[in-house]
Amino acid sequence: MFKRFGPPALVTLLVVATAIAFAVTEHLKLEPVPITSTRVTKQFSPICRCDTSKARIAFSLRRSERVTLLIVGPKGGATRRLIDSEDEPSGPLHVIWDGRDNSGQLAPNGNYHVSVYLANERLWIPLPNVIQLDTQPPKLSSISVSPHTISPDGDHNKDALHVSYRLNERARILLFVDGKLAETTRNRAAKPGRFDWKGVLEGSLLTGWHNLTLRAVDLVGNESVATAPPIPVRVRILSLRPKLVHVTAGRSFRLTISTDRVSVRWRFNGQIGPATSSSLELQAPSTPGRYRAIVRSGPYRASTLVIVR
Repeated sequence: MFKRFGPPALVTLLVVATAIAFAVTEHLKLEPVPITSTRVTKQFSPICRCDTSKARIAFSLRRSERVTLLIVGPKGGATRRLIDSEDEPSGPLHVIWDGRDNSGQLAPNGNYHVSVYLANERLWIPLPNVIQLDTQPPKLSSISVSPHTISPDGDHNKDALHVSYRLNERARILLFVDGKLAETTRNRAAKPGRFDWKGVLEGSLLTGWHNLTLRAVDLVGNESVATAPPIPVRVRILSLRPKLVHVTAGRSFRLTISTDRVSVRWRFNGQIGPATSSSLELQAPSTPGRYRAIVRSGPYRASTLVIVR
């Protein structure tokens, strides 16, 4: 009997066992996960004094739980215990890590993970997200500018200062003029690059000599030191020298024009004309008095007060 009916019975038992295992597996698949809606900061710098100075960890509990939450270091050990076996209600849970370990010291740079223990489930859940702690400032090198004298008067000749640089990581570049922030670029790639400055500071066009320095700020707010030494540059639009002339009636006098335009227009004592060099010779009127010599270059003008005796 055993030899006759044993194999069919064994087959039946195997089929039943397989069905039970399949049913258990399907039930486990239908069991909802205890943690959902995970959001974790990807990068931060705890020393930057900015919006990215803390790592934010958020998720939602499907049911009330006794929770322990650990920050796990690059070598696998627990760096910081942010929640220590505390009862938490179902729903959203938000935690902030300031980048320090359990002793209050700043944790070293590296990649960190979050591990959550649910006591009721007796289950450790490592969150898949990686937190990068980065306190290393970017490096800005190979700084050069050209030309050292610009004239942003709209004639397409030396209208802007070209700043060349090299970055070692993705970052914004800050341009300071005489210690004041004048220009901020968008995030630039970790490679050589260039941007322009048109001589504007706080909404106003500068003139004269000024000192430029640069800084770089990476994606998490780490800021490099200012480049040194400062780079002297000159912003020249249009000038007329001297600003005051005393001249005898009927005598000629000479003015110096500073511009990079090939030609400018002048007006004096009802007369007008072009000037194609840096020197302008005019004749004083025969009647004593106060007159104004005016030179125009595109949208800009300069003037000299002429006192005729």
